Amino acid sequence: MIPTHLAPAARRLAELPRGEGSIELLYEDGVVEVVVNNPTRSGAIGPGMMADLSGLGALLDTHAPAAVVIHSTSPPGRAFCAGGDLKSVRAHLMSPEAAADMCDLMSWVLDGLRAALCVVVAAVEGPALGGGAELLTVCDRVFAGPDARVGFVHARLGVSPGWGGGQRLVERVGHRRALWWLTEARSVDAQESLEQGMLDVLVQRGQALSAARRHARKLAELPRDALQAAVALARGTVESERALFLTLWGGPDHRAALGRSRVGR
Repeated sequence: MIPTHLAPAARRLAELPRGEGSIELLYEDGVVEVVVNNPTRSGAIGPGMMADLSGLGALLDTHAPAAVVIHSTSPPGRAFCAGGDLKSVRAHLMSPEAAADMCDLMSWVLDGLRAALCVVVAAVEGPALGGGAELLTVCDRVFAGPDARVGFVHARLGVSPGWGGGQRLVERVGHRRALWWLTEARSVDAQESLEQGMLDVLVQRGQALSAARRHARKLAELPRDALQAAVALARGTVESERALFLTLWGGPDHRAALGRSRVGR
């Protein structure tokens, strides 16, 4: 549910012309898929798509998924997400008030995804630029084809990241590499993006989504409480590792696992 203080911003964005494209939010068998559906505009996100994304928090709360997979309907190699739709930006989002609404809502959506006790996975085929690169900063695992490119190109447009991606970039790659990304402000190819910490696994062209889905399905097979504990530990959101351990030890999932053969293989 959208917080009360953000409801006016969400309403104002929803009242703007949608622009092209949509965000599809799907759930099946422990996995949520966030589908960036705007292939004619390289996956660029306009006001209507931002409004669609505002429903992600409720879906996560309802299903408590093991994993979230973010991907695009653009043909392999063409685009993952080109960030904000510049056509809509020029027409509707240039005022300080509209910019603040966009910044507040998108930061809340992506921060909420980062805070959820699930593993966030991306499948990248083609460029992830601007806001598209910011989407990757919430991801725990990024599978990418050879045509993937990542670019924090904001500075070349005379702006800075506005969806919380700058601070999450520092968390992901460290402050020195983050400064490199932000000041290079260019589209970086898949191999260099892997070396600079923004991609995790390179796969063959057209195979990123299938690899991401396989990874998500494996995660969904784990006992959910144990998976959530692992996520909380990895993200540093647990005050007492001991207390967390003791909540799981001797529980039904632990006892069931001890009763199975070939544990750990």
